[in-house]
Amino acid sequence: MQAILQPTALPSDKEAISLPMFRKVAVPAVPAVPAARAAATPTASVPPTVQRVEKLKFELLSPGDKLVVKTANSTYNFELARDFHCKVVPSKASARSGEAILMGGLNDDQTEYTPNRVLVGGRLAYQFPDEESCVLTSPVESIFWVPAKKPVPPA
Repeated sequence: MQAILQPTALPSDKEAISLPMFRKVAVPAVPAVPAARAAATPTASVPPTVQRVEKLKFELLSPGDKLVVKTANSTYNFELARDFHCKVVPSKASARSGEAILMGGLNDDQTEYTPNRVLVGGRLAYQFPDEESCVLTSPVESIFWVPAKKPVPPA
């Protein structure tokens, strides 16, 4: 402990006073953190490519693909299994979800049925295996397709 001594002469307003109670304390040096190295992204962690499409032929879909169809009234999430069979989850809680079959849709002026394909402006049709009639959505506003196969990064 250090005693605080009174100055022998009073300083003027323009002079600095040295205060013995404030002293510099040695701060231990912090070891430097090495810079992070840029690591190559492994192929397994590459996120799937989301493709926004205007029209989609169901023949292009393969098992594991995901399809998100936004309509005027709801959003439908489809996960493909095989041969146009899929699991459907609508955003409306009152709508039925479960195993279904993608059937096709109507064209943009809704005058013609287009089997095995859907397009923006038209309507999407899918059917539950235990029902005789199809579910026909409201007009499609956007279609997002997420292929199950991840893109291969360039070598």
